[in-house]
This record gives sequence, C-alpha cells and structure tokens, in this order.
Amino acid sequence: MRIHLTLLILLASLATGCTEHSSSSEPAAAPAVEKAATAAAPPTTGVETVSPRYLTRANVLETSGKVQFDEEHLVRVHAPVTGRVVEVLARPGDVVEPGHRLLVLDSPDLGAVKTDYLKALADVERAEKALRLVRELYDVKAIPQKDVREAENDAKKAVAERERTRSRLRTLGIGDERLPEISERTDSGTRIDVVAPRSGVIVERNVTPGQVVSYGASDTPVNLFVIADLSRMWVLADVYEPDIPRVSLGQAVSVTLPCCPGQHYDGKATYISDSVDKETRTVKVRAVVPNRGRQLKAEMFVRVAIGTGSTRALTVPQSAVHREDGAPFVLVARGNDRYERRLVKLGTELDGSIEVLSGVTPNDRVVSAGSILLKRVVK
Repeated sequence: MRIHLTLLILLASLATGCTEHSSSSEPAAAPAVEKAATAAAPPTTGVETVSPRYLTRANVLETSGKVQFDEEHLVRVHAPVTGRVVEVLARPGDVVEPGHRLLVLDSPDLGAVKTDYLKALADVERAEKALRLVRELYDVKAIPQKDVREAENDAKKAVAERERTRSRLRTLGIGDERLPEISERTDSGTRIDVVAPRSGVIVERNVTPGQVVSYGASDTPVNLFVIADLSRMWVLADVYEPDIPRVSLGQAVSVTLPCCPGQHYDGKATYISDSVDKETRTVKVRAVVPNRGRQLKAEMFVRVAIGTGSTRALTVPQSAVHREDGAPFVLVARGNDRYERRLVKLGTELDGSIEVLSGVTPNDRVVSAGSILLKRVVK
C-alpha cells in the first residue's frame, strides 16, 4: 500500500514539473517575434529628405564648324601694272604695317604713264596760253565769243587729262612729292614698289623673283599676297534644318578645339545664311571669335556650342537617384516613417543635380541622404 502511494506522489510531481516548464517556455518565444518586426521597420536615423526644385538651365545647340579668316579685315594684293618681279621683300608670317614694301616690279607701263603725264602737262600749258590769247583777241573785237568758249573747253579737257594721269600715277604708288621730279624729267625709272595697303600678317604669297605678273588680264587676278588680321577669326557653324528656328543673331557662341576641349573661344553670331546647302542640308551661321594666342587657324575644324536661351528644369540631387535593372527610381516620403519607390524619367545633369522629367513634383519629399539604408526594406 505504501508503495502505491509513493508512486502516485511521484507521478503527480512529474506532471506539475512538465506543466511549469511548458508555461515558462511560451513567454520566451515572444521576444524573438518582436525582434523580427523591429528589423523589418525602415531605419530613420541619418535619413534626409528634400523637395525637388526648379533650376534655370541654359539651352545649348552643339554642332561642328570651320575656322576662316575674317573677310572684313582681309586684303588681297594684286599687281597694279603688268611687269616682271625684280625683288620679293616679304614672306608668309611677316607682320606688316601700311606702306610696308612687299615687292619691286619693273614695268614698261609705268614709263608709259609718266610719258602720258608729261604730255598732259604740256597740253595744259599750251591750252592755257591759247585761252589767254583768245581772250585778248576777243577784248579787241577781233574774234567772236564762240572761239573763246572753244578755247575754254580745250583748256578744261587738258586739265582733266592731267588729273587722270596724275591719279594713275598715284595708283601705281607714285606720291605727289615725286610729281615735280617727273615733270622736270629727272624721274624716268620703270620700277615700282608694291606696298601693303593695311596692317596685318602675311598669310599667303604667290610670287617669286623673275615672275611676270599681269594687270587686268582676267576677272580673277592672282593674289600676290594675302594679308589678314589674325586678332579675330570667323567660325562658320553648320546648323541643320530642324534647328534653324532656335538660332538668332547675337546669340552667344563658344568654340572649342578637338585638341584642347578645356579652352573656350567665345563670340557672338553675326550672320545667318539665307540659303540651305543642298548637299548637307545645313545653314551656315557665322560668329566672330577673338583669336587668343593665334591658336585658331584657317580651315580648322572645331566644335561649336550656340546658346539658344534658357528654361526652368525640375531637379533632384544626384544622390537621390537609384537604379535597379537599369530603371531609375527615387524614394518618396509618405509620412509616419513610410517610404515608397517611385520610377522617374531623367534628363540632363545640372551642377550636382539631375533633371526629372516625370515621376515627382515640387510638393514631394525625396530622400537625399541615407537612402541606401532604406532600399533594402522599401520595395
């Protein structure tokens, strides 16, 4: 009997222990569930949000172009008379001033013009003497008045011929200070100096000693020398037909060289062609650009950027933009530590920001810092 009671007491003790163990294990599982919920909540420490803002963006039309000499400050030197080149006194690269001697010509035409001038002087002297005599005869009623008028006309013609030959001598480089020597027959030489008509740099020479050059032989005479002002150059940019409405006179133009993209040569659009090139379907836009250090060379190909105005663009910081499988998105705050992914369409970069074409508005709050922590939990 005692053995039976002992067994009952042992069984009761075991049942009580199991019940206490089971009830004590249930509360131990609760902290594990709470920890998992905490890990799934979005972290807020270090997260910063900003509103998308509008920035002014300069619109630029980029194209290619070619450098040329400024035709308004370019002079082509032709032969003033037909003759043989005796001496060449200048070469390409020389900097010249007005009156600088370029070459010496030996021309029979110069001798002929001097002879014509001497004849014109003699005709003027003879006509003036005849006019004085006719007037004296008219005063004594020896001749009619019409003879006086004829003598006056002859004198005027002689003076006009003298002035014509004098002008011809000036075009040949014979100054007024040399006319007395010609009239006294002490200057009968046939050599003439061809001088620079303006200052600049000699960029082309097409003459050699002994060469015979002609005056008025064709409608396109040979350029003996080409003198250019290299302090500024023309840049002819090619603008395609769809972009023509974006271009207007006075717009800022920036030119860069392929070899030196960091150097800019700034100018303004001064001319827009009124015709379209039938081969390239482009319009020429001309800009005058200062030539610092003479780095711009004629016929050089350059990159041209034409400022076509400005527009306002909605932007977000670049740090706010993320990509997944190539699709850009941002994290938008929804309140109460809630965030959502929002796909966006991007435009161009603007000073550390990036243009957003669609997906957000200025009223949204976009995560700009700490978003790398949120990407893992915000889907």
